[in-house]
Amino acid sequence: MKLPLNLSRARVAGFTFVEIYNVLAVFSFLVIAIVATQFFAAHVYTLAATKLTATAAGRKVMNDIRDQVRGGGVVRVGIYDPVGNTFSLIGIGTNQIGNALAIYTNNPNAVNTTNLGTIYFMNQQASNVCSVVTSNGSVLTATLITNIVVWITNYYTFDAEDCSNNVLTTYLNNRLIHVKFQFSQWEYPLAGVGSGAMYDYYQLQTRVAPRIINY
Repeated sequence: MKLPLNLSRARVAGFTFVEIYNVLAVFSFLVIAIVATQFFAAHVYTLAATKLTATAAGRKVMNDIRDQVRGGGVVRVGIYDPVGNTFSLIGIGTNQIGNALAIYTNNPNAVNTTNLGTIYFMNQQASNVCSVVTSNGSVLTATLITNIVVWITNYYTFDAEDCSNNVLTTYLNNRLIHVKFQFSQWEYPLAGVGSGAMYDYYQLQTRVAPRIINY
């Protein structure tokens, strides 16, 4: 007996061209998606690392100022002139906003006492934050705090506020010292400088209250 033709031939398993094309399309899409995700992750990491690097020293300087404000005997906002090495206190009745912050270890008006202090100020000519050490009202040294806190764009970096963040016009106790740094940094510092370099702007700010009652 002769078998039908369709039963006599062996069936061969395989894929059609349409199925192969579909598999290749899906595989290509997955590869492209994975590569794009890797590039995006690397881009986000670079941006985050740049911002952390640009603001790291600024945060360190703010931490140092915060610790000194908390432990200082007298904290005053004023205007510092780096040319004449003079510190002018903001008078009563005027907004307590200035480019400098004087932190004394004790009462600067006390007699027969060595009155040491540190004045942090924004140097407009150099566009950075500096500090000077004073003893009995005389400036001893002038030291650049850190090279990373450069390109400061705001001249008034310090002010005194109340609990509602309103700028004070008096020397009230229990006030807050507001420190604000606005500066620019290279957006991609590893790429170097020169024509075509891209810059980004950052702002760091903090508020701290002195623990010791001001004189």
